[in-house]
Amino acid sequence: MTTGTVVQAMTTKHEKLSVEQIDDLFVEFLPANNLLPAQYPVDTYRIWFRTRDEDGLVISIQADLRFPRVAVTQTFPVFVYGAGTTGIATKCAVLNEHFSGRDWGDYRGHMISYASQGYIAILPNWQGYDDQDRTHPYFVSELEGRVVLDAAKAVYDFFEQPPAKDILARPDTAIFLGGYSQGGHGAFSAGRMAPSYAPELEIKGLVGHAMSPDVEGLMYDSPRYSPYIVYAYRDFYGAEVVDPAEVFLPHWLPHFEEDVTSMCIDEVLQYYPNDPTRIYTRRFREALYNDRLADEFPLFKARLDANDSSHKVYPAVPIILLHGTADPIVKVRTIQAFVSYLCSEGQNVTYNLYPGVNHFLARQYSFADTLMWMEYILDGNTPTSNCPGVTAH
Repeated sequence: MTTGTVVQAMTTKHEKLSVEQIDDLFVEFLPANNLLPAQYPVDTYRIWFRTRDEDGLVISIQADLRFPRVAVTQTFPVFVYGAGTTGIATKCAVLNEHFSGRDWGDYRGHMISYASQGYIAILPNWQGYDDQDRTHPYFVSELEGRVVLDAAKAVYDFFEQPPAKDILARPDTAIFLGGYSQGGHGAFSAGRMAPSYAPELEIKGLVGHAMSPDVEGLMYDSPRYSPYIVYAYRDFYGAEVVDPAEVFLPHWLPHFEEDVTSMCIDEVLQYYPNDPTRIYTRRFREALYNDRLADEFPLFKARLDANDSSHKVYPAVPIILLHGTADPIVKVRTIQAFVSYLCSEGQNVTYNLYPGVNHFLARQYSFADTLMWMEYILDGNTPTSNCPGVTAH
């Protein structure tokens, strides 16, 4: 059964927004210096598409597909986007955010922003969210990459069948893969996998907004995300890989599974401390912060390394990384180490730092720069890499 094919398109959740409605939405979402007027009204469809799980079995994933509404046939580039951490429980699926009234990143507003500027934009759930019998396999690169690439393929399949036969917007061959935080990790995983998994796709560039490239680095920078990581890796790779009792202080253990599998990110940020001395055991803390995980926790370290976006081979496509200097979740040192590696490998990297901008606002403050970079590539140009320098904005 072919992956990337559309199983169903739901017209009952078909959202139609006018330019005026989008401009009103922008006032709430974008800062004044990035407040670009909408160029197109936007239609949204909820679709289901096929991908494969870790056992190679075909499963269905939900996604929201947005595109400009036009009066004459017109082609638009495709932007496939990965969401940041929302939780690992089914109820925490990113596509549940808007309708449940949660505040996980306003992904609806974010994707409408790009569609209104002339992109066909798709935001998929990650694996696990559409299966009541499992949790999301958090930060597992191969599964993230499959979802992103099959979502890209699903865009083209959608426009080849009903109900899209009368839609005048059509996808161009040009594709950008992007993501926020964890979603950047997924998009870059897809970028690495594309030459072998989906060589037919014309990937023009990779976009990372406040990207989290390094799973171990996330545990280092932001301990409160570690319960998700430890639970997910134990669940996915096996109990022998990591024992929560060796990672977390006894206080967190009696209700560990219930807590991790019930709380979405807005609850977790209030529940777990970000102080490593209040969450990690002394042994794990000393191993993590003294680069001794390979000695003390070799099986877990091997899995972290396998899902690290650093020190991997990327295709020769331009990359843009957009980050805030006040990011408390993915620290500047972590993203700079990733930039240094990419530059050492000869990648074309645009790296923009935004003074005083935190993790949660990086997408909004870099919106205009992201569009400008993509448009420059679409016009047939190659961005000037600013390795090893940094552009301050």
